[in-house]
Amino acid sequence: MRKIVRRKLCVPFALLAVAMDSPSFAAGPVPVVMASGVLRKCLGIEPGADKMMRGPATKQYCQQLPANDIYDQAGARFQAGDHAGAAKIVTRAAEAGNAVAQLRLAVLYDQGDGVPRSAKAAFEWYSRAAAQGEPESQNQVGLFYELGEGVPENWDLAARLFQASAQQGWMKGQFSLGRAYQFGIGVPQNRQLAIAWFAKAGAQGNAKGDYWAKWLRDGTNNIGFRDDNEHDMLIGGKLRFSVVLMGGDPSGITFHNSARRVLWLAGQRNAVDRDEAEVFGAMRRRAYDECTRAGRDNCGVRSQ
Repeated sequence: MRKIVRRKLCVPFALLAVAMDSPSFAAGPVPVVMASGVLRKCLGIEPGADKMMRGPATKQYCQQLPANDIYDQAGARFQAGDHAGAAKIVTRAAEAGNAVAQLRLAVLYDQGDGVPRSAKAAFEWYSRAAAQGEPESQNQVGLFYELGEGVPENWDLAARLFQASAQQGWMKGQFSLGRAYQFGIGVPQNRQLAIAWFAKAGAQGNAKGDYWAKWLRDGTNNIGFRDDNEHDMLIGGKLRFSVVLMGGDPSGITFHNSARRVLWLAGQRNAVDRDEAEVFGAMRRRAYDECTRAGRDNCGVRSQ
């Protein structure tokens, strides 16, 4: 069980390569692309690699991003404690097309750091960076579309964004893609692929990825629930023991939105209720038979 919220990116400004304002603030679908050119080299993305290799060798490419000198000025202002001033400067770099600056500005709006907190503005800047293939922005925009935060739910698009982020070696994107395969979010549910992507995230230090990779390797463990609402719908505070819950995979099923997954969960709940009712019925019949064989006169009526 887990409560899914969008993950905030909390890293020092120099290292960076919720209240809703209004509903439906997306102008259109975000394109799903891979980072290329100077941005790819700045972020240390190598095709086929399981992790991003950003470091001193990639700094020269970051310096070639649009308005990087302005972005550096914003970083200095931020480090000096003037977050509002930094936000104004980084906006100029973001507007010039610097994807790293766009991500940073999105984070500032997401956290209300130096600017008024605004999910709408955060989504706009995450989307601009994601449109250039920046992987953390792709992960964040994917979560907006999964959760329907200010945009219509679109699990197919969310899964494609998670996949692009994960395939570029971004740890949080790998975790999100693992969740997509775990629950069938926009992709066919697949326990083994979920394990594989969780393990990649875990290898980069993501503790939750490591936990879920280990949990799912035991085929008798239920895959879990996306959030508390799903848990309460199926478990409902009861001590449930149905064999239906062992594994519990919607194997191969693709859910395109939360409504379709709720329908599947409703079927699971009905199956669990029937299974457990049969077990309790058998227990009552056995108790009645034992009572009558003992010759007692308080056995009640045998259940069918």
